[in-house]
Amino acid sequence: MDTGQLVLIIVLAVVVVAAVIIAVVVGRKKKAEVNRRRAGELREKADQEAVGAHQAKAQSAQAEAAAVQAEVEANRLRREANRHAEKADEASGRVEEHLRHADKVDPDVRTGRDRENDTDRGRDRDMDTSDERLTRDRSARESAVREEPLRERSTREGSTRDDSVRDGSRRDGDRNV
Repeated sequence: MDTGQLVLIIVLAVVVVAAVIIAVVVGRKKKAEVNRRRAGELREKADQEAVGAHQAKAQSAQAEAAAVQAEVEANRLRREANRHAEKADEASGRVEEHLRHADKVDPDVRTGRDRENDTDRGRDRDMDTSDERLTRDRSARESAVREEPLRERSTREGSTRDDSVRDGSRRDGDRNV
């Protein structure tokens, strides 16, 4: 080979190497520019998401505060309800106390044993047509009104279940019909 050809090959090789180097450098610059643009877009997106995350945190804090406030209100309402229930219990207790005291003072009130006897006899005599409701012993006022229908029914039924009604004598507990 001739020196001219050799020089030409070397010059061509240098030009090709230079062109490759330039192409690589330009490619890197373009890639770097694309990466910069993409990184900028990602940063903008991250900033927007950071704002959204901050807003979500703020909303979460507000919801938490509202929940705490609701718990406080619920606890206050529970305490208030308990106070009202205690007042109602106290009032019921006072009412019961007044009724017990009134029962002690009232001579016409029947005892618990009399009520039990009335319940037992009431089962035997539940065919009474009287629609009166009795809550207190009114036997002194009503015994005359009740004795006659009871005597008639006892003799009509032929029963000896309650001799006191049959023979006309009455005890306080014999008035539940």
